[in-house]
Amino acid sequence: MNKYFILFTILVFFTGLYLGTMRIVIPVLERQLGLSVAISALLPLVAFGFIKGPFNFIAGKLSDSLGRKLILTIGWLSAFSFLLLLIKNSIYTVIIITIFLAINQAFTWTSTVTSQIDISGKRRAGLATGINEMSGYLGVAVGNLFASHLFSLNNVFLAIITTLSIVLSISSIDTKKLLNNPPTNKVKINYIYLTRIGLAGLIEKFVDSSFFILIPTFFLIEHYKLFYIGIIVSSYSLTWAILQPLFGYIADFTTKRRLVISIGFFITFLGFLRFSASPLLFSIIEGLGMSMLYPNLIALVNDEVNEKVRGKALGYYRLYRDSGYGISGLLLPLLYSLLGFNDTLLIVGSLQLIAILMLVKFQRLFSPSKVNNI
Repeated sequence: MNKYFILFTILVFFTGLYLGTMRIVIPVLERQLGLSVAISALLPLVAFGFIKGPFNFIAGKLSDSLGRKLILTIGWLSAFSFLLLLIKNSIYTVIIITIFLAINQAFTWTSTVTSQIDISGKRRAGLATGINEMSGYLGVAVGNLFASHLFSLNNVFLAIITTLSIVLSISSIDTKKLLNNPPTNKVKINYIYLTRIGLAGLIEKFVDSSFFILIPTFFLIEHYKLFYIGIIVSSYSLTWAILQPLFGYIADFTTKRRLVISIGFFITFLGFLRFSASPLLFSIIEGLGMSMLYPNLIALVNDEVNEKVRGKALGYYRLYRDSGYGISGLLLPLLYSLLGFNDTLLIVGSLQLIAILMLVKFQRLFSPSKVNNI
């Protein structure tokens, strides 16, 4: 395996590690401030989603023009915002940290996944994306466990992650240089098609938003131990992480990418039918569904675009997808206040069935995914 591919795999692991730690830190900070579950869900998700979505597009566009390496380094410099935790815990601190967390995730994750697809090539995009997402969400799971078990060491942990990541980013190469000579004609992007994929990704983010804020906050209010909450959240992240390369490879090999994605969406629907009956079991089921659909939605975008606009196209898709955090941040608190915890999760699960329609409305489910240039 290419040594730089491995380096980007390590870097995206640190991206996930940073996110996983903050996914425990932020709900705990909100509990210390005495915020309601509705406000606790609304503030971070809205700030995270509506910042990360646009910055994904900015990161993708700039990575095509300025290079992947510069965007990656800037992303890690923004991670030093966690130092605000040493000054004061207030609602404003939580919002500011969440905004910079969104910028960090947008710049570092966009640049690493684009770089790894640059290295692997178009026909192995599903596997490359699966490895990228596996590494990232393994980091999320480890960060969940560390932050919930050794909470007092979080600031030291975040300082080590950020510093090491900046050093590794500077040591990386700019994979934009690996691409072929640009075509003579201007490359166009089919935005109508990419928007449909993006909307499916947006709906999927309602699932992740539930594990980001709603589920941890609810169980904190119900007086579950912090370490048990970390186990629930990390079991979802860990299952999702480990299985992504497998399902990315299966979709590459069979060229039935839309079918694999649709099965994944259906499984995420099943996982929220009776979540409270067995949170650990259904967290694993949610992770299984996400492992099928998540890397393959990105690869589906890559199947359809020229490599010269890869960063911009992936950024456009991620603009829609991660705006789902913001939209779910507005809707989840409202649904929770009206319907309660279980019915809110049931609605989130039902939305996943709508995402399937986004993929099959204009194309047959069993038709092969294209690997060409638009």
